[in-house]
Amino acid sequence: MAIRMARLDDIPGLVLMGREVHATTRFRGLGYDADRVARSLDAALTRGRDRHVCLVAEGGDGRIVGLLLGVLERHIFTDRLTASVMLYAVLPERRMGGHGLRLMRAFEHWARNRGVAEIAFGINSGAGHEVVGAFARKLGFVRVGENFVKEMG
Repeated sequence: MAIRMARLDDIPGLVLMGREVHATTRFRGLGYDADRVARSLDAALTRGRDRHVCLVAEGGDGRIVGLLLGVLERHIFTDRLTASVMLYAVLPERRMGGHGLRLMRAFEHWARNRGVAEIAFGINSGAGHEVVGAFARKLGFVRVGENFVKEMG
């Protein structure tokens, strides 16, 4: 079970994984645009390399079973760098196997090497927030807010 940087040739598998994970979230009602996902991942892996990181978890069979897409930003109130998790997912059948922990530790290492002041992530998938929240607290994260959504039709 390895954690590594995603490569361009991983994109088709990540798009398929994304579809599977998407189906378990509140976003399933918004549809899934595989081409958009592929373009976004391509942009993060090529043009966005200075700001983005895309880490993948491989199972023992070499199949990608987890993904963490993160971004560096300068907070509006300061010039200090922060790191945010944009997408963090492990296939449902591979959860509780250590993949999520290894992905987050690798992201923390990446962020620390870039001198970030803090790492932030939210849980807005509408699924598993209790489990993910407990996991985040075990890793030293502190709850600082809430997520709100208003459907507009």
